[in-house]
Amino acid sequence: MNDANAKLTQLINQAPKAIVPQKDLWHDIERQLDKPEFEQAKPGHQKNSQWIRLAIASMILLVGLVGLNIWQHKGEFSTLAAPSSLLATLAEIKQQHQLQVNQLSQQHLTDWQTTELGLPLEKGIEQLRKAAEQIYQALQQTPNDKELWQLWLWTQQREIELLQQGQTLPVNPLPQGALI
Repeated sequence: MNDANAKLTQLINQAPKAIVPQKDLWHDIERQLDKPEFEQAKPGHQKNSQWIRLAIASMILLVGLVGLNIWQHKGEFSTLAAPSSLLATLAEIKQQHQLQVNQLSQQHLTDWQTTELGLPLEKGIEQLRKAAEQIYQALQQTPNDKELWQLWLWTQQREIELLQQGQTLPVNPLPQGALI
């Protein structure tokens, strides 16, 4: 171990005290110090730089708009894959509603429709049916619109309620025979 320490001390003493570069670097360093901080770009380079900045800004704007569009319509993209199933559900609900209306119409013969008391009710039902049909057609075009679904279901429910109200109206029976 003593021999290793002596050898290490000898190598340290033989090593140069400072490392000298092979060539003088001070001249290159001095030239870099005299250089202005910002060099004027060449005219052609400046135009390219502006186009690059414009392209980057355009890309950022495009990515932002696409991201915003996806964020606003995030619920709709999940149902876009199966519009045919939505249309089938739509048709099935319409058919079930029509069956309910037919049953209500057959339960009690609609004598109330021939009285003056039933006239406003009949007009209201007719308006609801027209509105429901228009909403149904709109839903066939855009089956993902939740507000249209709610409105369509509301008109159907309201039609059934009006039919039920009409059945509770007093009815004036028609005369059984004609007077001679």
